[in-house]
Amino acid sequence: MKARLWIAVAAVPILGGCSFARQMAESSVSYYSWEHFTLVATVPAKFGFTSKAQYSPKAGESCQTYSPGLGGSVTRQQQRSDTTVAKDVEQTVSTDIPLEFHIADCSMELSRVIYEVNATYGPDAWDHGLDVAGGLSVRSSTVNTDPKKVSIVIEQKGLCSWLFQISKSKAKLGEIEKILSCNTSDDNWSAPSKKYERRKPGVTIDRNQLANKMVKIEFHLSNEERPAVGDTWQKVPEGWKPCLGNGPSDPYGFCRGDTRNFRTFKMNKRECTIYPNCVEQGVVHD
Repeated sequence: MKARLWIAVAAVPILGGCSFARQMAESSVSYYSWEHFTLVATVPAKFGFTSKAQYSPKAGESCQTYSPGLGGSVTRQQQRSDTTVAKDVEQTVSTDIPLEFHIADCSMELSRVIYEVNATYGPDAWDHGLDVAGGLSVRSSTVNTDPKKVSIVIEQKGLCSWLFQISKSKAKLGEIEKILSCNTSDDNWSAPSKKYERRKPGVTIDRNQLANKMVKIEFHLSNEERPAVGDTWQKVPEGWKPCLGNGPSDPYGFCRGDTRNFRTFKMNKRECTIYPNCVEQGVVHD
């Protein structure tokens, strides 16, 4: 009886584990190259940071692998993520990012690095934001450039802002919620005021110029918040007032030149008329 039970259990991976066994064997011989560059990221307090290094097959290599889910061959892709969790203080973290990845008979090279930042703005679980905040694009070398002539340190700057709006979600209906948005900034930590002029921090560099270089990305948090959607809030001396639009049930609430009619919203369990200082209804200022 015991022998039969052992045979049945042992047969399970044999019947459906061919592709699994192949993947295990391949993973045992996969490795990243020693050649790398160093990414140094600085983020404000209560900010987390993730770098996502993506690798694609080198030119001339198919790098096909079987996908059980799709039932056929697909081209290999590889991503390596490094995450730094948010803390109550500013952080600077350093990560070595390999330029190549090898698995089985497939050689892959770094094609891009994506930056992600996340942050919290309140005590509730949903009081957080995440932004894909630019990155590094790696291209095949088009000309023979001496890597020694390229600066050892490549610097990028990103200015992050909280964009506020009245929530339409069931969890926070009628309350203030915020969206995190990060854009490239100049040396004085200033970003363009016009939306169409804003860009994410980023740089494109030839692959043969990247080895042993240092890429620095530094993020700051702006002291100024702004509306998430244009023409939905009216600027007043005390802050911002949300436009009424076509009525309290209007989900968009565009001002369209109306500077007299406004709606209320909720913040910290209070009914408010002005952001960010609330000014409860019924309060009269001299």
